[in-house]
Amino acid sequence: MSLWKVSDSATQDLMVNYYQKLRENQGRSEALRQTQLEMIESGEYQHLYYWAAFIPSGNWTPMARLFLLYRRGALRLCVLS
Repeated sequence: MSLWKVSDSATQDLMVNYYQKLRENQGRSEALRQTQLEMIESGEYQHLYYWAAFIPSGNWTPMARLFLLYRRGALRLCVLS
């Protein structure tokens, strides 16, 4: 979620890095935090205008991997973490 208008190029970089961290099974809040810290350390996007508009909203845990399991005539939803 964004709190104000943001730079398109900075947002693209932020989101690409954020989703890469989610794919590495980092929690959603931690992935955003690490991405924002990387932007602060970069020379190009260190000003808070580029990264501070984004806040976590909702579930902060790592994304679960869901799959359907068919066993003994029953369909079950399983969660892998």
